[in-house]
Amino acid sequence: MNMMKKLLYFSVTLLLLAFLLVDPVQAVDASKSGLMLWFHTLVPTLLPFLILSRLLIAIDGIGYLTRFLYPVLHRILGCSRNGCFCIASGFLCGYPIGGKLAGDLTREGRISREEGDYLLTFCNNASPAFLIGYCLTDSLKCPGLLLPTLLLVYGTPFLVALFYRKGRSFENQAAENKTSRSQISFKIVDVSMMDGLESILKLGCYIILFSILARLLIRIPCPFSFGTSLSVGFMEMTNGIALVAADSSLSMDTKYLLVLCFLSFGGLSGAAQTQSMILDSGLSFWNYLKAKLLTTALVVCLAAGFLFTL
Repeated sequence: MNMMKKLLYFSVTLLLLAFLLVDPVQAVDASKSGLMLWFHTLVPTLLPFLILSRLLIAIDGIGYLTRFLYPVLHRILGCSRNGCFCIASGFLCGYPIGGKLAGDLTREGRISREEGDYLLTFCNNASPAFLIGYCLTDSLKCPGLLLPTLLLVYGTPFLVALFYRKGRSFENQAAENKTSRSQISFKIVDVSMMDGLESILKLGCYIILFSILARLLIRIPCPFSFGTSLSVGFMEMTNGIALVAADSSLSMDTKYLLVLCFLSFGGLSGAAQTQSMILDSGLSFWNYLKAKLLTTALVVCLAAGFLFTL
C-alpha cells in the first residue's frame, strides 16, 4: 500500500512538473486562478473563523455557544457538547472546517477519538453561501431549486450520521489541561492566530496545486465533454461546477445532478485539505472518504428520484 501511494504521488508530481515545463502559460494561469480563489474567498471568510474557533477551544468557550443546540443534537445524533460545535460549524462554514474542528477537538482531548471519527463522517460539507451564491445563482441560474438542494445536500449527511451512529451516545469530556482565568492572555490569541495562518496557508497551497491539476485535465483531449467535466469536478469542485454550467451539450437535469455530486463529495482537493487538517489526531481519513462517497451516492440517487417526479 505504501509503495502504491509513493508511486501515485511520484506520478502526480511528475505530471505537474511536466505541465509547468511544457505549457507554462496555462499552468501559471491556473496557479493564478487558484491563488485568487484563495485570496478573495477563503482568506476573508475562513481565516477569521479559524482564528476565533481556535480561540474558543483554548478558553473553554464552546459550552456556552452549544447550550441550546446540545439537548436537540445529543438526542438525535448522540454527540457531546463539544461535538455540537463541530457539527454546526461544519454545516455552516464549508470545507474543511468540520474536519479541522474534529481534528482539533480530538487532539485537545475535548472529544474522544471515536466521536471524532463519527463526526468526520458527516460534518464536513460545502457552505450554504457557496451553494446558494456560486452554484445555484451564478452557475446554474436556478435559485428556485434552493429548498430541494438544501434538503438534499444537508439532509443526506444526517441520514449518514444515523447510519454511522449505531446507537452510540457520546458524553462530554473535560480537556486534560483546562484554561484558567489567569492563563487567558494575548499569548493565547497569538497562538490562535498562528494556527489559523498555518491552516489557511495549507489550504491555499492545496487549492493552487489542484487548480493546476484541473487545468491539466481540461487540456487533455477528450471526445466527450461530459468526461472532462466529471474528472475535473472530482478533482476540484469549483472548476468542475464551472465546466458543467458552461457545457451546452448537457441537459439542466444532468447539470444539476453533477453539481450536487461535486458538492457532496467536495473533490479530491477538499479531501486532501481535510486530511491535512486531521494529521496527528488519530482520526481515520479512509473512513471519512468512504462516508463522503456514500453521501454522494445517496444524494445523486435521491436527486434523480426528485427530478423523475417533476
